[in-house]
Amino acid sequence: MAEIKAAIFDFDGTLVDSEHYHFKSWTEVLKEYDVDLDYDYYIKTYAGTPSPINAKAIIEQFDLPISREDLTYKRERMAEKLVKESEVEFMPFAIETLELFKKKGIPIYLVTGSPRNNVEFLLEKTGIDHYFEFTITRTDVKNSKPDPESYLTAIEKINLPKQNMIVFEDTKTGVASAKGAGLECLAIQADANLKDNVKAADKIFDTLQEATQYLEKEGRI
Repeated sequence: MAEIKAAIFDFDGTLVDSEHYHFKSWTEVLKEYDVDLDYDYYIKTYAGTPSPINAKAIIEQFDLPISREDLTYKRERMAEKLVKESEVEFMPFAIETLELFKKKGIPIYLVTGSPRNNVEFLLEKTGIDHYFEFTITRTDVKNSKPDPESYLTAIEKINLPKQNMIVFEDTKTGVASAKGAGLECLAIQADANLKDNVKAADKIFDTLQEATQYLEKEGRI
């Protein structure tokens, strides 16, 4: 396998433990429509998917009298409010992993299905913005994850052979996007009930540490 010269990370659920904010923002907004969203069902079905896609699915599932655009807007404003009011927690070994790639001189990039304003706020709040050469968000592409456009855009900007890039994702949507762009993708998913969701990844690990240890053992970083 080729040497890794570029590391590309998903954001929510891969580096930052933000899915509970996203879930709570949906439940708060959906209270108005008497919809009770189950957390396990949300994680398995909606986690890692851009808000407009989830909004469309939720409207259809619960027959809600609201447009996709309006539900997306309400959800994202609620998410901003919750994030600003709460402490942001990192996923296990997230900072150690970023530091490892930085120490080895391997450039790091961020590709996320979240909107740019939310991502920039969180990057600044957590103080990890300096790790990334650039960030590609849902706002920067026409078709976000699971479409491969986000990763194809990253490939073009990084300007290296695909075999020298590695992607870290945690959801079915993210894995589909990376693999659709022809990239090697390592899934980080500790929940045994969700591993089947990311079976399209090249390999699945419980933690980022396990993934980087594998790459080091293979002599690729």
